[in-house]
Amino acid sequence: MKRFALLIFPISTVLMSSSDGFAGRRNYVWTYEYQTTGRGETELETFLTLSAPDIDSLENNTFVEHQIELEIGMNDRFDVGIYQLFEQAPGQSLTYSGFKLEGRYRIGEKGRHIVDPLLYLEYKGKPDFSEHEVEFKLILARDFGPGNISLNPIVEFVNGDESEVEAGYAAGIGRKFGRLMKFGIEAKGSESGNYIGPVFSHGTEHAWATLGAAFGVGDIKEGKPEFQIRLLMGFEL
Repeated sequence: MKRFALLIFPISTVLMSSSDGFAGRRNYVWTYEYQTTGRGETELETFLTLSAPDIDSLENNTFVEHQIELEIGMNDRFDVGIYQLFEQAPGQSLTYSGFKLEGRYRIGEKGRHIVDPLLYLEYKGKPDFSEHEVEFKLILARDFGPGNISLNPIVEFVNGDESEVEAGYAAGIGRKFGRLMKFGIEAKGSESGNYIGPVFSHGTEHAWATLGAAFGVGDIKEGKPEFQIRLLMGFEL
């Protein structure tokens, strides 16, 4: 981990050293950028997340989560997303775990302010309606030519057997290399722990794939993963 951390500063310096903006596809796996699906357009996205509570013991100890999302552009600033969620514990079958409804609204015009703001609201429910989660993100982003930096402060409200409020964040810094490839670094965290890792994206606005990893930094709450890896894929319909 120490060797990995030592790479963060020089890599991030290179990523921000020059500036052809990101648009239209997900260039991070945990962090949202300033973008919505265009008016009348639809996109299918899939999420595959692997999580391990012990990074030194992955065999028979890795949890799988699948998400399928349909994004629909309602107008030039607002889109909605409908998710179907599935999960698989080690040695168990894949099961349906719930659904999510998401809305994103872009404020103002890109490049008009110091950062470009976007509002994100999400509802997550269990199949039996035994638990409800509402998540709010303020998405702040800025393009610097081929470079991008994004920050997502997060507040999550959970109402189930116990009600709780949890604050968190996700942040990414990345840069485009050539027409198809983009590299970056992401960090995320909450009271459960903090994570950092690399992210790589490849493709066009019509079909793309983004792969990222998250390594635990410092203390991680018991029962939470020490390591995660996520693959996103998107297809314009």
